[in-house]
Amino acid sequence: MTLLGAWHADPLDAIAAQALRVRAQQRQRRGQQQRRCRTCLLQDLIAGYWLGEDIAVLYRHALPLLQRSAHGHALLELITGQLLLSRRLHGARQHLERGFHRASRLFTATDYLTVLKRQQQLACLPLADTPLPAATLAQLLTTAQVIERMEGGRRRPQGKHDPTDLYG
Repeated sequence: MTLLGAWHADPLDAIAAQALRVRAQQRQRRGQQQRRCRTCLLQDLIAGYWLGEDIAVLYRHALPLLQRSAHGHALLELITGQLLLSRRLHGARQHLERGFHRASRLFTATDYLTVLKRQQQLACLPLADTPLPAATLAQLLTTAQVIERMEGGRRRPQGKHDPTDLYG
């Protein structure tokens, strides 16, 4: 699985988040002679989120540095959406959808299907303005499955469906 297909938002405690930030800063200093390290910026965003920093501020800081790179911008959107979704916060779906759209031509075939399926499965999770306790991807998927079963297996419509379409 490539970076675009991976889940980057499993919760980190303060010690792990601080260690991630230190590694990102060290890596950035080593690569300073070449160019801005995109991975370092994204690791710092993840670490900052788990250290309680405002995700909107972190996003606004990283966006100008990553938007010139299709891969970097897609990752920024996907990771921001994943982090928000880990605490079931509003805005998660918009970032995930933008990230998926930006990455659609960059994904490997396997990653495309993995991310598409994951986002469809997680679409039934209710989002709020107040954060819930952080959850891993496995916990989010389990919660989504429970919600789907409670709703009788009904899924929210994902666009128009043509019942005569035998392929899709």
